[in-house]
Amino acid sequence: MVAIQGKAVKKRASGKSPGKKGKPGEKIHPAGEYLYFIEGTLEDFYNLDEQKADFLEEGILVMHSPESVTHERVFRQVFRSLCDFVEVKDLGEVLGSQLTIALGKRRFAPDIIFISKENPGKFSEVEFFGAPDLIVEIISKTTRPYDLKIKREIYREYQIKEIYFIDYLNKKLIVDALQGGQYVSHTLSAGEFASAVLKGFAVKCYG
Repeated sequence: MVAIQGKAVKKRASGKSPGKKGKPGEKIHPAGEYLYFIEGTLEDFYNLDEQKADFLEEGILVMHSPESVTHERVFRQVFRSLCDFVEVKDLGEVLGSQLTIALGKRRFAPDIIFISKENPGKFSEVEFFGAPDLIVEIISKTTRPYDLKIKREIYREYQIKEIYFIDYLNKKLIVDALQGGQYVSHTLSAGEFASAVLKGFAVKCYG
């Protein structure tokens, strides 16, 4: 498989289908050393076994590689602290990267999500239909354009209240916070960001 060029990732941000249909697993645009856009349907997405993937639209699946050790260490720390905070205060539930969220016809598996008790979304046996209250994505070298362009735009479209991008390789924390119907973006290179969704909880920079 060939590594994608950055402009190919940006092209996908327009949401346009490539038009061409093919067999599941056929390459459209490889999106990084271990991240690929391939042709497939929503049925193909549901027929995947343990492979982490997203469904952008009819004809486009995004396949992920196994995560790095550093990615998983950051995930563990954030997930553990967020779970402890939410459970102690009985605010809802925190779920990890194997849960699919359905945003319209699209399907994603964010690294971490928080769903409050008041959230109007609904669970099925295998996924959550609706916008979580808070999402955390841990950026890797190969997923940066996809996370910060395509996924970010879609998350904002569905007005997720707080969206965190932990860029541990560049020692940055990028936060999109919904305030008065508009997003305010913050980029931190040190310290932590205090959540308005979970008052008393903060996400820190890693790197």
